[in-house]
Amino acid sequence: MSIFAGVYARRPDRPVPEGLAQQLRQAMSRHPDDADAVQAFADDRALLLTLDIGALGGQGSHADAGSVAFVAGAPLLHPADAAEPLARDASLAAIAHDLAADGDAALRACRGTYCAFVYDTGARRLHLMTDKSGVRPIYCWVSPDFIVFATALRIIEAVPFCKKTLGMQGIAEAATFGFALGDRTPYENVFSMLAGEHLVADGGELRRPRYWRWDEAMPPSASDLPAHERLHRTFRQAVRIRLGADRATAAFLSGGLDSRVIVAELRDAGAAVFTANYAPPGSQDQVLGKMISDRLGTHNTPLVRTAVVEGDPYSKATVHEWLKLPAYAAAGPARPRVLWSGDGGSVGLGHVYLNQDMVDSLRAGDVDASIRQFFAYNRLGLSVKLFKSHVGSEMNSLMMQGVRSELQALAPADPGRAWYLFLMMNDQRRHLFNHFESMDLGRLEFELPFFDAEFLADVMREPFDPFLRHGFYVQWLQQFNPAVAGTPWQAYPRHVPCPHPLPEEATYQWDKMGAAELRRRIQAALANARELLAPDFNRQYLGTLRVRLFMLALRLSGKDYLHQLRAPTLLHRYWTRTLAD
Repeated sequence: MSIFAGVYARRPDRPVPEGLAQQLRQAMSRHPDDADAVQAFADDRALLLTLDIGALGGQGSHADAGSVAFVAGAPLLHPADAAEPLARDASLAAIAHDLAADGDAALRACRGTYCAFVYDTGARRLHLMTDKSGVRPIYCWVSPDFIVFATALRIIEAVPFCKKTLGMQGIAEAATFGFALGDRTPYENVFSMLAGEHLVADGGELRRPRYWRWDEAMPPSASDLPAHERLHRTFRQAVRIRLGADRATAAFLSGGLDSRVIVAELRDAGAAVFTANYAPPGSQDQVLGKMISDRLGTHNTPLVRTAVVEGDPYSKATVHEWLKLPAYAAAGPARPRVLWSGDGGSVGLGHVYLNQDMVDSLRAGDVDASIRQFFAYNRLGLSVKLFKSHVGSEMNSLMMQGVRSELQALAPADPGRAWYLFLMMNDQRRHLFNHFESMDLGRLEFELPFFDAEFLADVMREPFDPFLRHGFYVQWLQQFNPAVAGTPWQAYPRHVPCPHPLPEEATYQWDKMGAAELRRRIQAALANARELLAPDFNRQYLGTLRVRLFMLALRLSGKDYLHQLRAPTLLHRYWTRTLAD
């Protein structure tokens, strides 16, 4: 399954209202082909809805005399005594049987990217679970009588029965980082399940245990290979178990490292690989992507982004057109709407956003100094200049409180690893939420080997410091096809540089935006600012004079003050949605 949602009645005398059931059904998909495709299970305590876009193998479902279960993604349950993980449906069945016996061994043995629910039809007990990194989301709205859950926030937003209240802390965090921290969302009464979480709803009782925590010590590896060899072996296995019997597949291929090591392993496995690059013409990203494509022997296509859907960063309309290439169809891909993506590699293995100073401060117990260093290094901050003073002060305080509490909730053996875990459990966990939010319209699935749980466990078994600044990563490249380390790549600023000369004529990815792009963004910002002048919103949170002076400064200076709009625009967006309830 690709999308699921449901409602669970917490009291036997309060069945699911028909109006709520109808609203949930209507919200499942916005795609015209899905009108009759939603599958449903209902009894006197629950309504469970599922929709499969057909990109992955198997049914993604399981049912027996005692339970019904559905999964979005692939759990890849890997028994300790088995050479390969179980197939998608068999993995789900094993999870359901284990939960029926009050066990979590099956959950702990999964290495895939997925979320799922299991409903015990006899006991009327609901289980919701996320994978070890929480990459596929489940959102929950909870009231004394009902729990409404969905794999996309838009579904809960579209259900008027679920009255939502504004969550200022989640909004402040999202305006700073691009995502709320922990389980928070922009709504006070809607939460996003954490990584490795197993929620159990049993009547009026609601439990949220974690079956997996990355700050706990990893079980020792059974291998005595050197670290670079062991991690390469685990990564190769992560790619091959996801590839399965596919002999032709599609992948993103940039001028960086994450996608190239995936494509290299796919080619070494004998697959014909069709690659695409989104970079601007003449950029380093495009030129270097073409170079590694030529060396690895892929069928490469440069793409130009078209209009995106609801903030989707992957421009899926463009991808669908690319996947219609006659050569790709002729290659006979078994899963033509599955793409390989390097998401997770830069943080999970490259340890971007971190430096030695902030790590050392954590080890010395100076959390506040480490937070200041993290914000300075990554040029982060929450601009509250357009807010009324008391509102801006509250938002800043809530945001900093959230960062501090997230760090202090982590207890790794090496305190210096806390920022890494903070990023994995927040930035990386939420990294693809926009992709899953528009699954009904985008209709593409990703294979994400950098989020393989066994691979991440191998990373965390090693001492932390050698991974900083892509240090370990660059040495790790030597384990792959020689073309991987022998072809120039685009390195991150302030990270280990590429040892090969870069093409001089190619533009740099992180150069400042051009004048035309800045003008376009300023015009968009002015339009956003005009929306903020809505009387009720402006009276409660902002000030007319502040907003008008900001608009004047944008027009006259032509400078990039756009960051000052981020928090007000986000607050206005969710404030408007709560009014709709």
